[in-house]
Amino acid sequence: MTELDNAKEEMAFTLFGRSRTLAMANGQCVKCGEFKPEFRDELSLKEYRISGLCQGCQDGIFGV
Repeated sequence: MTELDNAKEEMAFTLFGRSRTLAMANGQCVKCGEFKPEFRDELSLKEYRISGLCQGCQDGIFGV
């Protein structure tokens, strides 16, 4: 893992109590645990690949 990946992993544990890496490997949202999240557009999918957040959690954090 890179330093950035380690930082994202630590942040996920601190904020959500779960591993971002394991959640994404299982096709889950790191925050709510939703399986196989669907995304409104390519930008939202790109955000999932960075943060591990599903569309609903992204909307709740960043707004619609």
